[in-house]
Amino acid sequence: MFVFEKNNFHLKFDEEKGMIHSFQVGEKEYVGVKVPIFRIALRDAAGDEVHVDYAQMKLIECQKEEDSVWATYEDLCLKVTVMAELRDQIEWKLSICPKGEYLPEWVDFPQIVVPNELRDNLGTSKILWGYCEGGVIDDLAYRESYFFKYLEPEYPIISSVCLFPGIVQTPILAYYDDFSGIYLGAHDKEDHLKFIDFYAFETGIMLQFRHYCGQNRGETFSMPYPVVMKGFSGEWQDAAQIYKNWIQENKADILIPILENKSLPEWYGESPVVIIYPVRGAHDGDKMDPNKLFPYVNGLPHVEKIEKALNSKVMVLLMHWEGTAPWAPPYVWPPYGGAEELKKFTDALHERGDLLGVYCSGIGWTQYSKLVDDYNREKEFEQRNLKDVMCLSPKEELLYCNVVPQIRAGYNMCPSQPFTENVIKEQLQDMCAAEIDYIQIMDQNYGGGPYFCYATNHGHPPVPGKWQVDAMKKIYKTLDVVRSKVLIGSEGAGAEAYLPYLNFSDNRFEYNYGVGRPVPLYAYLYHEYVNNFMGNQVCTDVFLDHKRSRGNLLERIAYAFSAGDMLSITLDENGNIIWSWGWNDPTDIPDQEDVLLFIKNLNAWRYGIGKKYLHTGSMVKPYPVLCNKNVFYGPRGHVFEIENIHTSAWETKDGNWGQFLINYNTEDIECKIDLLKGQYMLYENDMSGYPMVGELQTIKIKKLSAVMIEKC
Repeated sequence: MFVFEKNNFHLKFDEEKGMIHSFQVGEKEYVGVKVPIFRIALRDAAGDEVHVDYAQMKLIECQKEEDSVWATYEDLCLKVTVMAELRDQIEWKLSICPKGEYLPEWVDFPQIVVPNELRDNLGTSKILWGYCEGGVIDDLAYRESYFFKYLEPEYPIISSVCLFPGIVQTPILAYYDDFSGIYLGAHDKEDHLKFIDFYAFETGIMLQFRHYCGQNRGETFSMPYPVVMKGFSGEWQDAAQIYKNWIQENKADILIPILENKSLPEWYGESPVVIIYPVRGAHDGDKMDPNKLFPYVNGLPHVEKIEKALNSKVMVLLMHWEGTAPWAPPYVWPPYGGAEELKKFTDALHERGDLLGVYCSGIGWTQYSKLVDDYNREKEFEQRNLKDVMCLSPKEELLYCNVVPQIRAGYNMCPSQPFTENVIKEQLQDMCAAEIDYIQIMDQNYGGGPYFCYATNHGHPPVPGKWQVDAMKKIYKTLDVVRSKVLIGSEGAGAEAYLPYLNFSDNRFEYNYGVGRPVPLYAYLYHEYVNNFMGNQVCTDVFLDHKRSRGNLLERIAYAFSAGDMLSITLDENGNIIWSWGWNDPTDIPDQEDVLLFIKNLNAWRYGIGKKYLHTGSMVKPYPVLCNKNVFYGPRGHVFEIENIHTSAWETKDGNWGQFLINYNTEDIECKIDLLKGQYMLYENDMSGYPMVGELQTIKIKKLSAVMIEKC
């Protein structure tokens, strides 16, 4: 038994049995079920999967020093060395040396099963997860009841499977209660491909880090980065701070602060409100006839009315505008109705000082559209032998992808292939030439990531791995040369690996209502490098019952503002604000005046005296705010208790500190804030300021507004 002790945690590693025997933080034990330290998937020569763990292996060597241990295990298929090193944390590494025909595909490591003390098991613990900009989960049964339940990645992959860098944008997990917690993080400067998730395991919860080897046959896989295990106390921000400290020390040469990023356009700091609507149909399953917002200039009266109500610059973000078919990549140009029709609209927006953005659909290939009958690329596919460009299965089969199969039939293009890079570049060139300001070029590639490919003739290893992350970076670098001041983004915020390239993305924090609750983990870590926008809020109606939760759009707007995001609204063809993209009941819409007033009040902070925090500041842990809670309902009876005041705190490079308190309710609300001793100024929505003394203070916040507290 090897024992590590440091600060407030205590680890016992049983090298004979190949498992973590104990991990204590303070008095609490965090090993609920003892499991093998690793689990490995191999591919044999036929492409079949074989699983191996320590139970099938023999310990052949072990070396111990005061602050480290190396244990080597062997069987007929491979030799595995596990390394653990003690610094002010445990750093786990592993190497795999395969034998014979076997090719390592992935390894789950280090495996640890924590006790299930979540709320649905009568406990008070929570899980922090880097999924969709950050979520906190306290009910495993609730997460498993929706379509964002745990899924193993496999070909053909679905877009919501929890890969990093992808829909999981940050490679950390934390399990904690009111007193202590365990932090796990892949401190990986080179952004290797991983699967990061959790699932019920016997009486506990497996915290899962799966590392994809991405090697050719016969090559040894050696993790060049550690998985860090550490104890902590506090809230989710305290776990996030561990990773934030590592980023600031190790990625300063990669992540460029907004204040230093000279490639960003001027409008990036002007906080445009994003107005989202389609010009064909009303939703993705609709008949794709032009609606009342086509020709494009038909939308101008609605845009002008909203712009006037908000007193703000706006960006129109078009859906179903493609001249091919909606969501039918890779081809989008020319636009529906022709380039001249779009140019009339673009020129009119630019004359007003406003902006135009468009949705695209990533690196998929469409054989035929299920929305537009005459859109079919099967002939081109055969003539150009494009099968050789597509992602293939472990047995080198070509199967239809699982990305929006209700919209299109097609495949995923392999990011390593020149055709993929070239076709995306060509489409981007056409859009840039048309003076479009923003292109969501990686919609449906959540976080900007690619999909699995096992092809043996593409020049990459025949298993998933870092090669595909590098291939995506190469595509983004090519697009950088083309796009100049045009910004590009993805569905969901750009994952950490792609942050230098994806500067403005359609956030998906609302998905966390389908697994637990959103928390602004992404903003806490990355806001000083990138500003995203609230997004089209798709799927919200799956998680929230709008009829029983009338204030939920206002709550989501408040949440997005508290995370530092630019704000957005989605319209129907009549110019009405609707609950979210995909909503198809014109008789049930939010209160229009409330939404517009709230966004007007909040956005004034973004381009006014709060800009130094909300545009370029770094999020910090806020002072505690005590308030009542509102109850919102899911369509299947789930209850969300959400604080009726949202809050976030920020620091600037020159040492300024400010905290926002946001009231999304339609009546004035009182709350208490527990400030440290010192002098403060309280600014209300009209930007008038009043001095405050640091202590437990009661503050009354007017309806649909925010206040800012600033240290003197």
